[in-house]
Amino acid sequence: MSRSLLALVALLSLPALAAEPAAAQSFVFNDPNSRDTVAFMLDAPLEVINGLSNALRGRVELKGNKASGKFQVPVKSIKTGNDTRDEHLRNDRWLDAAKAPDIVFEFADLALPSTLEPGKPVKLQGKGRFTVRGVTREEPVEVTATYLKESAETKHRAAGDLLRVRAKFQIPLEAYGIKRTEALVLKVGETAEVSVDAWGSTQFKL
Repeated sequence: MSRSLLALVALLSLPALAAEPAAAQSFVFNDPNSRDTVAFMLDAPLEVINGLSNALRGRVELKGNKASGKFQVPVKSIKTGNDTRDEHLRNDRWLDAAKAPDIVFEFADLALPSTLEPGKPVKLQGKGRFTVRGVTREEPVEVTATYLKESAETKHRAAGDLLRVRAKFQIPLEAYGIKRTEALVLKVGETAEVSVDAWGSTQFKL
């Protein structure tokens, strides 16, 4: 085969090679320094109740232009700044930690842009399956994802390629069987405002 014909064959093969999907990437969320945050806010007539956990664990898989993942937060890791209130949060009227020790969020085939540009936040909207108190429901969620290639700068946070996930959503309490206190002065609002800020790495392990 002549050199010119070989060159033509090589040139024609380039588009096919370029069209191959990017390799799948798996990001594990399990920060050894416990810097991830899952926070919630409950509004009540006499106070605002804020809760916080730094024990989020999970995994996100990116494949082609789809994302799938699962996150878990142990109920016992949620703190409100008041030990008595924390015990109430774990009892069977609220999150029932004895029967449902974890709050879980799962999603599958969430549409992504054709490419995730390093350092450029991307807003994603979709639905996921929340399991709270043993009750599973589909809820809308908006996520801001930022992909970062490993560099000398990102290594100050963690080794490996990184994926930062930030999200805000509302949880309707009674839909998950959470019984609010009947006394008017203590009764909290109908929803919990939840926010997440978490970092996954291709080098973390579960």
